[in-house]
Amino acid sequence: MDSSPAVKIYTAKNVREELQEASCDFIQASVGVSRKGRLLVAKMIHCFAWSFVDDSNLAVWISWYLQPHQAAFVEQCLSQRRQSFLGSHNCRILPFDSRFCYLLRPEEISP
Repeated sequence: MDSSPAVKIYTAKNVREELQEASCDFIQASVGVSRKGRLLVAKMIHCFAWSFVDDSNLAVWISWYLQPHQAAFVEQCLSQRRQSFLGSHNCRILPFDSRFCYLLRPEEISP
């Protein structure tokens, strides 16, 4: 999981849609589940989400950006635990990693 979103060039005509897509891509790539069933969340997502939701609703907010099967898994964990992820120590905020990383999407690589 990477700590920062990919750097992209956006078009003026579709900037809102492109930013929404970039948000989804980053959240999907930056959230995981540990072997113990803990939700792993990048620090940048946690800091950004703090403006919109409190920690008890973090998992639900994140699930809005996930693929349906990923969101279903998070919802299943929530219903099984019957507690907030952070309140029950079932969520881990991953520290920021400042190392530079190249990100090449398959459609951007020419054969």
